[in-house]
Amino acid sequence: MNKGSLAANLLSQPADILDLILDIVPQGIVMVDSNYRTLAFNRPMFDIFCFPAGTLYVGKDFRDVIRDWAQHTDQDAAMLERAIRELDIREPFSFEFPQDVLGEMRWCLLTHTPLPNGGFVRTFTDITEHKRLEQELDHLSRTDSLTGVMTRRAFDQRLAEEMKRAWRFDHPLALLMMDLDHFKRVNDTLGHYAGDAALRDFVGVCRRECRIYDLMGRLGGEEFALLLPDSGIAAAVVVAERLREAVAEHSVDPGAPEQKFHVTVSIGAAQLHALDSASKFIQRADQALYAAKAAGRNCVRCEADAAHHPSPA
Repeated sequence: MNKGSLAANLLSQPADILDLILDIVPQGIVMVDSNYRTLAFNRPMFDIFCFPAGTLYVGKDFRDVIRDWAQHTDQDAAMLERAIRELDIREPFSFEFPQDVLGEMRWCLLTHTPLPNGGFVRTFTDITEHKRLEQELDHLSRTDSLTGVMTRRAFDQRLAEEMKRAWRFDHPLALLMMDLDHFKRVNDTLGHYAGDAALRDFVGVCRRECRIYDLMGRLGGEEFALLLPDSGIAAAVVVAERLREAVAEHSVDPGAPEQKFHVTVSIGAAQLHALDSASKFIQRADQALYAAKAAGRNCVRCEADAAHHPSPA
């Protein structure tokens, strides 16, 4: 049969053509009537959800399909209740949800389109790869590529969250502002690769000395911030002194043993006050850092010490 005859034969069978189209589109499609009875569905419905045999068939109550889906993909009771309740929504909507498909976490985009006389059509699109790329980009935007700590943007967001938490539970919160001393000299004399090694090693030392839930961010250049939940100013100064000593004792190895060198750090500490904004909190820790630099560097100063030094211009 030539191509023209084949096309003419196919066009004479519109129902077959529709079935073919429905089965080759990547989205799962299902049509349900006003009594929740499943009227039609396509093959990708099985591919997306990996339904066991007999889970989905024409005539089955779609609420039972959802119950089977919830059990099959390890959804909780709240998700199951929401999924059934939303069957009666008479407006179009879309919703993204995760599901455990045969031990693999996958994401799906649901679109719900009501039909004029009751019932609805739903499409389901596997967006797992899209979500993976989205999360990867979000991670890159929140993580400093050189040191692995939070970027300024991400740190500011976590700072706001921790401030609210501290006030809500009446817990103390302390902030350390840290600046590597004479860092420009390292770059100018040993090269930027040595400066990069110093920054990475500094973060490594801080991580070894700090608790797992302490939050560190790189604010720019050689300046870092460390947020200490559930810590007052006295505890923060103890942590800062421990960090300062550990950094001074650490030998930075940029790759060649004969080029090992040491760096030091100046640290300013402040504790959250009742009426603080994030900027005021950071400003007080910054002023304490300035006091540490004015005192000769390689030392720790707290916000009380900053009162004896003029603010930096």
